[in-house]
Amino acid sequence: MAIHTVENEELKVQVSDHGGELVSIVRKADGQEYLWNADPAFWNRHAPVLFPFVGGLRDKTYRYQGKSYSLGQHGFARDMEFELVSNSGTEIWHRLVPTKETRANYPFEFELETGLRLFRNQVVVLWRVQNKSKTEDMYFSIGGHPAFLCPVGGRGKRCDYEILFEGVSIVNTRMLAGGLAMTGLEQLELEKKEIGGKTYGAVKVDEHLFDRDAYVIEGHQTREVALADPNGKIYLAVKFDAPLFGVWAPRGNAPFVCIEPWYGRCDSVDFAGTLEEKAYINTLEPGQVFSKNYHICIY
Repeated sequence: MAIHTVENEELKVQVSDHGGELVSIVRKADGQEYLWNADPAFWNRHAPVLFPFVGGLRDKTYRYQGKSYSLGQHGFARDMEFELVSNSGTEIWHRLVPTKETRANYPFEFELETGLRLFRNQVVVLWRVQNKSKTEDMYFSIGGHPAFLCPVGGRGKRCDYEILFEGVSIVNTRMLAGGLAMTGLEQLELEKKEIGGKTYGAVKVDEHLFDRDAYVIEGHQTREVALADPNGKIYLAVKFDAPLFGVWAPRGNAPFVCIEPWYGRCDSVDFAGTLEEKAYINTLEPGQVFSKNYHICIY
């Protein structure tokens, strides 16, 4: 399991062959780390890629072409060794292809490439999924799960930090029950903030915010989620065009918050359909490529 480095004048970033996972984001000006260190006392990951499913399956199974398959939460990519494809110094790519083990529970001929590109103060996270089959459509989900330090740099207490949702005063969220999406929506009311000429809806990161697990926020409600320190300064933002995203941390006072752009989500508690009918499932015809990205901005 090798660790590789890419850097520019502002950032030094590391990524592992294991899971193709981003494992460190350091601002060079002061040596500040922004990514969670994967301490298993809270959560033993940094920023895994979720593929071929985001979240859990009802009864941990799905049905495709009359057959049932079993996969755990978030799929298998995060636990596999990726092949290093290229590293230019400021951009790096990894690749994952099927194995005998993956085909047993995911019968598709895929190629997953994950990349990181540095641009000034931004880490651009890139995904390319290709259907390598010549005859069969492919069905999949993909998502990010980066965990960002909160608090950061020893600045104050976690409960004085805020999560900021750009351009909204309320978000409609789907809560989870046993790792599956509830059928109804709830509202998370936010406090209006004006920061840097932009309007945000803010919620405090108190110890009870994640008592009910993650918030699943669908329907392009916002395209930017940021973290602000006790002085109201934004120190990190995630910008994306994904149709939905998750916000999560373990219950209690875990010193990080995950902001997760998703193309897919867990099953609903009452889902009884086939893979093709799964909510937010992506379809690739033979030979087609799915390319998406999101940006992590360090301030």
